Amino acid sequence: MIWLLLLGMALITFANRYLFFSAVITYSPGPKFKRFLSYSSYSVLTAIWAPIIFHFDGQREFQLAGFDYFLAAALAGILSFYRVASIVVVLLSTTLFFVIRFYLL
Repeated sequence: MIWLLLLGMALITFANRYLFFSAVITYSPGPKFKRFLSYSSYSVLTAIWAPIIFHFDGQREFQLAGFDYFLAAALAGILSFYRVASIVVVLLSTTLFFVIRFYLL
C-alpha cells in the first residue's frame, strides 16, 4: 500500500511538472495569475521560518526561539517585505544567524 501511495504521489508530481514545462502543451498563465505567482517564493520562505521562530510549548503558549533565530528571521522578514531576491534573503539571514551563533554567543 505504501508503494502505491509513493508511486501515485510521484505520478502526480511528474504530471504537474510535465504539463507546465512541456513544449507539447502550450499554456501561458494570464497576467493576474502571473502576478499572483510572483508572491509564492516569499510566502514559502515565510512559511519555513515562522514556525521555527514562533512555536507552541504544549500548553497553548507561544515560545520565542533564541535571540540568534529571532534576529535572522527578522532580517529575512524585512528583506522579503522589500521583495529582495529569495537567494539573497536566504544567504544574508543564514550568514547573520551563523555570525551571531558562533562568533558572538
